[in-house]
Amino acid sequence: MDEEVAASILELVCEVAEDHDLVATLLYGSRVAGYARRDSLYDCMAICDYPGGTRYHHEKLDGGEIAVLEVDTELFRLDVKKGALGEFIAGRMLFPYVGLKGASYLAENEIKFKERVVREESEDLIRQFGEASRGLVIKPEYFALSRILRKSKAYPPLRYSYLNTFCETHRHSNMAKVMPGYSAAVERLVGQRVLDRTDEGLIIRDDFVDIVLARKTKDKVVNVVEVSKKALYSYIMQGRAGLVSPELISREVASKVRRELLLTGSNLQAEDPREHLFLKTSNRLVPVDERGTIMDIVMKLRPDSKIIISPLGGALNEVYLVMADGEKLVAKKFTDWHGFKWFTLNLVTLGTKVFSVSGKARLSNEFGMIHLLKRNGVKVPEILHVNVPDKVLVEKYVEGESVADIVRKIVGQVECPEDCYKSIVQIGQSIGLIHSLGIQMGDSKPENFLREPAGAIYIIDLEQARKRGDFAWDIAEFLYYSVHYAAAQSPGVRRLVESFIDGYLEKGDVTYLRRAAGLNYLKVFSFWALPQINYTVSETLKKTAQ
Repeated sequence: MDEEVAASILELVCEVAEDHDLVATLLYGSRVAGYARRDSLYDCMAICDYPGGTRYHHEKLDGGEIAVLEVDTELFRLDVKKGALGEFIAGRMLFPYVGLKGASYLAENEIKFKERVVREESEDLIRQFGEASRGLVIKPEYFALSRILRKSKAYPPLRYSYLNTFCETHRHSNMAKVMPGYSAAVERLVGQRVLDRTDEGLIIRDDFVDIVLARKTKDKVVNVVEVSKKALYSYIMQGRAGLVSPELISREVASKVRRELLLTGSNLQAEDPREHLFLKTSNRLVPVDERGTIMDIVMKLRPDSKIIISPLGGALNEVYLVMADGEKLVAKKFTDWHGFKWFTLNLVTLGTKVFSVSGKARLSNEFGMIHLLKRNGVKVPEILHVNVPDKVLVEKYVEGESVADIVRKIVGQVECPEDCYKSIVQIGQSIGLIHSLGIQMGDSKPENFLREPAGAIYIIDLEQARKRGDFAWDIAEFLYYSVHYAAAQSPGVRRLVESFIDGYLEKGDVTYLRRAAGLNYLKVFSFWALPQINYTVSETLKKTAQ
């Protein structure tokens, strides 16, 4: 800005606030963002000890006009810290601004404000994506755009400023003005273990995801009508009653209406903040709103390959084996569970276990938990692609033997190879480790484990996994479901349970073994095996847990 004009504005502002101990002054709006018309106002905010709270002043300046918003320092502080005025005051620092006085004061409050904005926007992403937020990669520009767009939906006059500030002509220069404050805010949140920086972008830390998802109270719901009213009332009813004339209110409202009319027929398009959100897979970042059929996805992953897709199984999901020039992939489509199958599943486990039935939630669980468990050393499939809108997940095929087949050997033969029992020990170790991380598998039947040729155990189904929950359920389901393969009492049943326990106790809590022996789980699985076999499982668990 021209130094002479800036000096004139500051002099005028000092005159307006001369009795109120001026702390800081900033210039914002179209003149700073570069899209001003010839008749545009100079928009200025004066932060001072103003007893009236807030008040607008319109003054003449070199043939033009300047609008000075006089704001009390305490109100400014509260709006920065808590959004006490619906960010009517602090929200000006979401846009480019120039500090004319109190530069360090403004910079510190901008960072404090943007720190809160980034934290709240991160919380909202966690609520949107659930467990899948563990694999979310965020470009910092998302925070700059998302908050303004959200506010513009609640208070439409902001839309004009948003579209013009970040239009193609001015986007680069204006992003360069607003992003330093966000960068400083992000650094503070990295220090607070909310976010982490990576070469690909920002990620939300698992601990923070846990905190947000664990909240028992109902998530705050933004009431658009109330937010709009708060913003509008903050705007036109400044300060004490009677301090703003009806003429001034009319001029301010007319200015906003005129801006909205200018957008009619305009080619300006709002940049979608979600263009800066990605989900991490093993080979690339996938835009969160990218769509496509299974065939579309595989053709993109393996171009120029001969592709054959065939059903692989899954009573409640659509699971497909994909052959791409001989390479095996697995594609899962997470449909919502409705009808008789879900009713039966719910009835059998009534009062003991609650299953996620939403396809979106189950995809989120599987995607997020694969990321979390892989970071903690658990063997899980490699994710190649995720499609959130169409609820599709593509994974690398894991070659190996189903643990269900291993269990059949143990409970169906008098003698069984020792490596079978070693596999059960490994499963106990895996489930114990998972529980030590505060995670419940949710569906731990033997079919959801594979032993690869080298002997490692992979978990191939995590759609019911979640933080916290009933850990004893995982133990009970694996053991009681395993022994249903025994046609009669078998010496292998007791050793299977003992092998599992040996592995589980390396990381797991003996308390959950004791609970798994309880009558409530015995009743649920009484449908699956002979009573004397289930009794053997229960007694072995009790004996070990004593």
